[in-house]
Order: sequence, then structure tokens, then C-alpha cells
Amino acid sequence: TSWLKRCLGFSLPHTAFQDSSHMPMEPISFVFADRATVPGWLGVDVQDEILQHLLDVKPDRILLITDETVDSLHGDYFSALLKARGDILGETGHSEAASETPLVDKFILPCGDTCKSWANLTALMEWAFRVGATKRSLVVAFGGGALMNVTGLFASMLYRGSKLVYVPTTLLAMHDVTTSLKTSICFDGRKNNIGTFYAPLKILIDAAFCRTLPRGELFSGIGELAKNAALLGGKHAEGFCEALSRDRINSQHGGSGEEFAIDDSMLSTLLALGIEAKMTVLLNDAYEKTSGMIFEYGHTVSHAIEKAYGDGIVPHGLGVTYGMISSSYAAEKLGIMSGKDREEHDKLCWLLLRRWPLPEPKPSAETVLSIAMRDSKRGLTGEADDEISDVLLRSMGDIVQTPTNNLSKFPCSLVYEWLVDMGFPSQEDSAEGKVQ
Repeated sequence: TSWLKRCLGFSLPHTAFQDSSHMPMEPISFVFADRATVPGWLGVDVQDEILQHLLDVKPDRILLITDETVDSLHGDYFSALLKARGDILGETGHSEAASETPLVDKFILPCGDTCKSWANLTALMEWAFRVGATKRSLVVAFGGGALMNVTGLFASMLYRGSKLVYVPTTLLAMHDVTTSLKTSICFDGRKNNIGTFYAPLKILIDAAFCRTLPRGELFSGIGELAKNAALLGGKHAEGFCEALSRDRINSQHGGSGEEFAIDDSMLSTLLALGIEAKMTVLLNDAYEKTSGMIFEYGHTVSHAIEKAYGDGIVPHGLGVTYGMISSSYAAEKLGIMSGKDREEHDKLCWLLLRRWPLPEPKPSAETVLSIAMRDSKRGLTGEADDEISDVLLRSMGDIVQTPTNNLSKFPCSLVYEWLVDMGFPSQEDSAEGKVQ
């Protein structure tokens, strides 16, 4: 469609995610205000083109960083680089002819947010110097959002900034992590409280990786699209609702609507919508401090739920969607959002959440709230000890703008009430039960 061409510079074909398809890489420009313009390319089944993009950087060494799951599924994706160097050495008998082909060293991290630790960041630094990384070396982040976060932070620190390329392998990473300069790790039980802003040299997206995503990871990527739908409304809400429509799933897959499948055309559209949503806003706010802060919607409670369950239990995008209905609860209680508007907002969220209920047993409401009260955004609104902050909406597409980075503060008791209503156990109730 024309808006896809206008936003991304190209239209994604309807066959983009079919197993037999091949879509040559098309350029995308990721413009982060006046801070950075990052060239990107997107295609399907474009392994050879991605390898050539890496070789075009002319590094002396590639520091390939991936995680256990991606390595088990796609561990041979870069093997042609290793073979090419081996063939040259075998043919010439010496290393001079091989000098144009970079050495490749691989580091495998744990999966999910477990990789975003101080210990793993330290291990990456020690490994880089041990294998002989130089300022000519190229860091390649090959994985999902968490892997890209820690690898980006590592690259921003190595030699005060090393060349970095993102090769995302999840739907969330393709449309929500590539579209941000943020890098991070988690420390002291908190989420994303250590990090930098850093631009990669290139972003290379092979959408074929979406074929191997498990249900939770696919939902995670769709959850961040639910956030965009609520924030921006319009075509973003329409695209999200169409993707999760019971009638559409029934008509195309002959089922009850409870199973989940998205056709190739819809996946293509959702990916393009996600990239457009972020880049339209970040065009004027590269560091996500003002208008870009709206993309933190739902994240205060989301991060707390994710940490309370433990890393890897609740996929991030799903946590965000639960956080959104926490914020709509607060907005209605504060008189900011009408009951009708909240119903419309939450109906959109439950299109996804009814397919992924929170695991049992749930952590206590007190545990979740205590983590939320230590959120990395805390302090921006000058909260009192009994207050918490998040982005709030009046209705879908109508954001409450504030001079405090578009964050609104409100009583933390509203979050606690919502948690209890959602079935998170209350320690107070447990204590009273024991007394009786």
C-alpha cells in the first residue's frame, strides 16, 4: 500500500513469510532525529546478502554474539564465512590471501533477559580482548531483543564504541528493538537500569527467522504492536485487530478461532506497521525522552511482572500488554479515561491476552508492586513515596501529555488494587487467613 512505500521506501509483498519465498533485501532508513541515520535492509531468505553486507564492512574479525536457542536453530547461518576463510587457507597454504576474509569468533549467551547481566557483560569484554579484537573488528548481534540489548551495550563500551550490526531473529526485535538506540542490562533485580544510547552501523533483517518462533515469542512481538495500537489508534489499531480477529482466523484456517495463525500478508503488514510507528516518533526524539517516552506505555508494571515471575517466564510484549490494562485501570479510577473508552482499550488488549493467560502460581501483589516502585523511570515525575508513574491515555490514540517526559504520576495503591483484581495473591489476605 502507498503508506508503506511512503514510510519505508518499499512495500512488503504478500508472500513475504512463505517457506519457499525469497524477497531480495530492500533498503530502509532508520532516522533517529539529528543523532544518527542507520541504513537498514529487509528481505526474506537473504542469508547470502547479509553475509555480503558484513564483508563489505571489511573487518579484521567478526565478534558474533548469539544465544543458546538461536545457535541451536540457526548456528550454521554464518558458517559460509568460516568455510570461505578455510578454503582460501587451504588453497594458498599461507594466511596472506585470507587476510581479506575476517576471522569469526562466536560467543553464546543464555536466552532471554538472563543474558542481560553484569556478569555476561564482563564475560563479553574479557572474551573480546582474549581473542584479539581491535578497533577494526565488527560486533554482530544475532538474536532477539534481550541479546541485542546487551550486545549493543558491549559494543558501545568496547574501545569507546565499536562497529555494530544487528541481525534480529524475533518479530519483537525486528520492529521494536531495531527502532531504538537504547542498549541495556538488568542489575540488582531491576530492569534496564544500566545502559547507553548507541547506533549500529547497519540493521539487517531476514524475516524468514519468524518461521521458527515459538508461540510465546510471536505473541511477544504482537504485544508491542498492541501498545502501538492503543497509543496511535487508526491504522495501527485496525491492523492489530484484523490480525487477531476470530472471523479472519476461522475463515482462513477452518478452526474455532482459539488456535492462532497469521498469514504471510498479515505478518508483513504488522512488521511494517511496527517499524513505522516507532520511527515516525523517533524522527524527532532520538533518545526517547519526550514524545518517544510514550513507547514506555505499560512498561512500569510490565517490567515488574516479568521480574517477579523470573526471567524468561512472561515474554516481554505480553507483559507490556498486561501493563497496559493496569494503566487503563488507573486512568479510569483517576477520571482520565471513561468507562466506555477503557472497555474499548481493554477489549483490544484481551484479543491477545485471552490466548496467553498469566502462569500460575502468580507472584504476590506486594512483590510485583515493590519491583514496580523501583522502575528505572522513577524520579522523572518527582513521585512521592506512595506514588508511581506511567504513560496514561484518555482513550486510544489520545495520550495525556505532561511536562514530565509524558509520564503521569498517580497513587501506587491503584496498581496494587489492579494486581489483586487480576488474581495476584495478597500477602495481607494470606496473613488474615492464618490468624482466623
